[in-house]
Amino acid sequence: MQRRTTQTQARRRAPVQFDLFAGGPQKAIGDMPVWSALPPQIQAALASLMTRLILEHADKNRTGSMMEAGHDH
Repeated sequence: MQRRTTQTQARRRAPVQFDLFAGGPQKAIGDMPVWSALPPQIQAALASLMTRLILEHADKNRTGSMMEAGHDH
């Protein structure tokens, strides 16, 4: 029974989200550099790319849901 309790607890744990914009020192994960250690130009470029990716993904989801509902563009 001990094993089931451990598995249930593991599923109930909240996922961990990294705060890329935290100002304090952070540990690097594997070979991934710490956000604050990146040059400002790289931070800006990555933030722009992440924003574009999120917006394109949201637009695809919106377009897909409109098509499923029978709406055309």
